[in-house]
Amino acid sequence: MALNNADYCIEGSENTDGAISLIRNAQHYVDGIKNDELAALSDKLAAVYASLEEISTEIRAFTDNDTYRELDAEKLRERLDTLTRLMLKYGGSEEQMISFLENAKQELQNIECSDARVVELGAELDASTERLVALGEKLTQTRVNAADRFCKQVTEVLRLLDMPNVAFKVTVERQKYMRYGCDAVEFLISANAGESVKPLHKIASGGELSRIMLAIKSVLAERDDVDTLIFDEIDTGISGRAADKVGAQLQKVADSRQVICVTHLAQIAAYAGCHLLIEKSVSNDRTYTNVISLDYEQQINEIARIMSGTDITQNLYNSAKELLDRSKK
Repeated sequence: MALNNADYCIEGSENTDGAISLIRNAQHYVDGIKNDELAALSDKLAAVYASLEEISTEIRAFTDNDTYRELDAEKLRERLDTLTRLMLKYGGSEEQMISFLENAKQELQNIECSDARVVELGAELDASTERLVALGEKLTQTRVNAADRFCKQVTEVLRLLDMPNVAFKVTVERQKYMRYGCDAVEFLISANAGESVKPLHKIASGGELSRIMLAIKSVLAERDDVDTLIFDEIDTGISGRAADKVGAQLQKVADSRQVICVTHLAQIAAYAGCHLLIEKSVSNDRTYTNVISLDYEQQINEIARIMSGTDITQNLYNSAKELLDRSKK
């Protein structure tokens, strides 16, 4: 609008003279006066006239191009209204609207190049599948090799734990690819001579299961990054010589990490480096659990108590002391 007004001032209109017309008239009036001194003034008016024509030409050239048309106030208002509606529809802010536009462009490109993209993705899938299969086979072979060594080591520990006829086996069978490979690993065991191995969870008794767990933890102790092992009721179903061997094995595992064992067998308790007595008491109709750290003398008394469950005689005391002292060696 401002440029149009400027052009009107210079060019005028059908009913009004503009600056160009007025300057031209002024020059004619000056030229009509035959005076040599005014000739220079006529030349100046001619120069002003030429400048105004040049300015008018530049204004018209600017107002006739697309850039100026976009600056038209009405068109600007229309465009702002359009942008406002688009912004409300596609995100609520300029950044979200632009993001939506970029995503739409990307989707359009994907659609237009879908055939090429399918070929590209197919090649990537083939390469990934080939790598998956190769890594799966490598992992399977590693497990098979490790299973052989693992079985031998677990079997050796189980025989030390008074299971002389045990047979322990690990099967590695292919299944669908998952996060941890393409193998189904299962532990098989036979605790008695002449029996075929069967799945561990189906045939092992409580006492056998406790010893098997201890054997597995013992074998994996050097590779397992667990700092503390907890064995609750590992003495289930065992006694006598087997319990003594379990205690010795627990003590061995405790050389490399902390072992917490809940037991009611004197043979196992005697091997502990630290004894904690856990007792329950009732006070004001509420039950409390007390944990008491035992000194050497208290350890002897508690081991004697779980050996008999009755009054502690001198013989029981001596037996408990011998059992405790022997385990320390």
